[in-house]
Amino acid sequence: MRAEPGILLSNIRVGVDALRMHPLRTALSVLGVLIGSAALIATLAVSDGMMRYARERILRDTAVQVVTLSPRTSRFQDGEWVPVHEYPTFDAADAEALASQVPGVEAATLTLGGRAQVALGGVRRRAALVLGSAGLVDFQTIDVAAGRFFVEAEAARGSPVVVINHALAAELAAARSPQSLVGRAIRVNGRTRTVIGVLAATGFEDPDEPAFAVYAPIRAAAALLPPPAGGRFAPAIQLRARSMEAVEGVRDGAADWLSRRYARWPERVRLSVALEELEKVEQGFLLMKLFIGALVGISLVVGGIGIMNVLLAAVAERTREIGIRKSVGARGADIHAQFLAESIAIALSGAAAGLVLGFLGALVVTAVFRAWVHAPVHAVLAPGSILVATASSAAVGLVFGTYPARRAARLSPIAALSHE
Repeated sequence: MRAEPGILLSNIRVGVDALRMHPLRTALSVLGVLIGSAALIATLAVSDGMMRYARERILRDTAVQVVTLSPRTSRFQDGEWVPVHEYPTFDAADAEALASQVPGVEAATLTLGGRAQVALGGVRRRAALVLGSAGLVDFQTIDVAAGRFFVEAEAARGSPVVVINHALAAELAAARSPQSLVGRAIRVNGRTRTVIGVLAATGFEDPDEPAFAVYAPIRAAAALLPPPAGGRFAPAIQLRARSMEAVEGVRDGAADWLSRRYARWPERVRLSVALEELEKVEQGFLLMKLFIGALVGISLVVGGIGIMNVLLAAVAERTREIGIRKSVGARGADIHAQFLAESIAIALSGAAAGLVLGFLGALVVTAVFRAWVHAPVHAVLAPGSILVATASSAAVGLVFGTYPARRAARLSPIAALSHE
């Protein structure tokens, strides 16, 4: 027979009132669940913050809708990397062919990377050199704070212009504003170049290990980069899909285009998808969160054992009370509901307090990350984390409260009344 809602609520009130009669014992049992719940919330909040940080870095460095075709200029052989001389050399015609022949491609560009020494006055810094067409600005998160990015006409001529990021501009400008470098002439690998743009700060700058970058037209590669070991530069082609749903089709179309042009193309060209890299990072963080969460969940089990001990002691102390309730008409289901209510109330009270304490702990941990590692990681209290912590605590209360509740429900009224 199912209990009516009014009777069930009455049983729950009786159970909660019983907890109030023994505040110290109740507080100690709540403490075990509180610690477990706080540890679980802190772990989830910190790992969610780290996942958001990693996702933002990937989205900032490269769009998730980009498919990249890059020549393999080396291979791993006999325990070391050896150069490959027979690698394909992509050009602007190849990029245009892919853009026109592969369905779902919105834009294509050539890119080439290298290293450069940048100098202004007595300041010299090593920086990453990124060469590309004017469309490069659409393939990366490039936010120009002052000046502009180079246009297609400048890219086609290989004009002596560059765009530098905020960190490098701050170093070269010394005491002046980084934006004041717009229009100034700097030396890039010994060649004079005019700064036409300075990028905005990203918020990810590391003062201890700053990342310096210079952007220049790809036709200036021969002037700005030393001759490659193989005698040929190896630019990559980036394809931007029209949507995230079209990324897989663009990747497959690019693979078909490569198979028509090159025999055994996987040995000669690396085909990478930024969306897959993002999914791998998120999968890694998810596995880490599940593993650490499972370890932390052990403390919740310890809290549940504490709840069971408290309720078993309560059953022994309140045997006469149980007998009186049964003698005036309470059924075994009512007694069972009363003690289960006590167990779940303890667990949920610990979960509520653990939620606050755990999130405060996550704020402290992420603040340490920002101070020591200079990584802008912030604690994230996601609704899913709250649901997991609450459901886990309620499950602990239900599981570990079942045995004491069943034991109380099975007591004989006569034996209970005669108990001293």
